[in-house]
Amino acid sequence: MPFDDHQRETSRRIDQQREMVRRSTDDSARRRDREEWHARRNSSGDELSLGTQIILAVVGLIIFFLMVYPQLPHH
Repeated sequence: MPFDDHQRETSRRIDQQREMVRRSTDDSARRRDREEWHARRNSSGDELSLGTQIILAVVGLIIFFLMVYPQLPHH
């Protein structure tokens, strides 16, 4: 009987350790995925925002010259 208790306790400890290792690898994998996603999003976000800013500037100029400029008083 004492041997069975000892074996049960040992296997329970091994299961706990396995669970802790699994959790830590899951956490690190999740953290790594999150960091990669942030890096990808930030790098593509910068390019996109620059392109978007240029497009908005061009559209703003076109709208200004088509709508606003003709209505300004000319001398």
